[in-house]
Amino acid sequence: MNNFNVTRDVYAEWESFVSNVKSSEARSITLESWKRCNEFDLQSDRLKYNFLSEEELKIKIRENSTLIEICKPYLDSLSISLEEIPHIVSLADKEGWIIDLRGTPQELGGRDAGLCLGSNWSEKVIGNNGIGTALRLREPVLVHGVEHFGMVYGSCSCIGVPIISNGEILGALDISVPVQYAHPARLHILTACASSIESVLTYINNSDNMTFSAMCGLISTAVHDLKNPLSVISGLGQLGNIATDETKIKGYFDRIVIQADEMNKMVTELLNVFRPEELSRQNVNPIIEEVINSYKPICDYKNIKLTFKCDCDDFVRVNRKLFKRSIENLVNNAVQSMNGAGAITIGTKSCGETLLISVKDTAGGIPEEMRDILFEPFAFKRSGGTGLGLFMVYYTITSTHKGKVWFETESGNGTAFFIELPLAGQLQ
Repeated sequence: MNNFNVTRDVYAEWESFVSNVKSSEARSITLESWKRCNEFDLQSDRLKYNFLSEEELKIKIRENSTLIEICKPYLDSLSISLEEIPHIVSLADKEGWIIDLRGTPQELGGRDAGLCLGSNWSEKVIGNNGIGTALRLREPVLVHGVEHFGMVYGSCSCIGVPIISNGEILGALDISVPVQYAHPARLHILTACASSIESVLTYINNSDNMTFSAMCGLISTAVHDLKNPLSVISGLGQLGNIATDETKIKGYFDRIVIQADEMNKMVTELLNVFRPEELSRQNVNPIIEEVINSYKPICDYKNIKLTFKCDCDDFVRVNRKLFKRSIENLVNNAVQSMNGAGAITIGTKSCGETLLISVKDTAGGIPEEMRDILFEPFAFKRSGGTGLGLFMVYYTITSTHKGKVWFETESGNGTAFFIELPLAGQLQ
């Protein structure tokens, strides 16, 4: 099924869902949450809001400082993507207390409706909603318009996604907008954000290799770069809405798909970087040969000679998927850097207690101004790239595989990347 058909099906399901809500055909999830609201003795037209005192809020923020810091760039980006409409993007702790907030809460009711920093959005206080119900069910939820038990929220649509680390709920994210601005894609976007946050939390809890401030810097940069295709998608969507020429409309949609694919690549790269992986004893030569076979057609087309010089059969401990992705990144960078004929040579050889892997190209060398920052995230983005490839290689080899990676380059001639891995007997 192509992307257009997937999008069409999503919208069809969305229109059916909204139609059912308007016709009062309550979903089971709504009926069950309303039953809980009745058990909590809530009054749908007279909710009693709970607020933290200024000192209590400071304590909550201090207790959840790591979660807040990690979530900040996500909240910022989500809010910016909604800046043309009334909205709230919020972060709650595991008890439903709002500990960070973006948007225009005053346009949706503000403090008078319990929509502010330091308020409690658990089901037992304000009824079913994105935060409270997501925390209760431990899964993403959508509460649309009159599905809210609290009548004051009947004009809003909200989505919520729990944040879970090592099986423990730490909090939840929520996006709330007026019903006329509700969009089915936001549930997927918010779920992706929560998944990325959970991956970062897992990494922080299981590794000391990257400082927390460096981690947050990477996330901030990543989210900043993700905003660019989001802005393009938004603009193309608006142009598509006002266009009357079918050729132009198709062009807008084609470019939207391209930008969405770009975002998906960036998110995938980030998740691959932070997801902990197991290592196993393997011979890397067959893995490298797979990469060569996959790139040989494009190399033949571009008149690039791609060769593999295997001088050893030593075993090392690697994660097959991540190691293969690292070699793919190096080969792909070399291929993309060559406009005409050239050569890429991959080699393996034994160096005492380590295995040395080399990827050499004749692409012309790395610009001098890029050499000191080449392995930093987003340092170098060619057309069609994510800017995470070489960072992913560096992180995977040095952190996950306890190896080394470096390069030698000569302007006008080419570049050689080297990966050194401990032999299987040397890495426990």
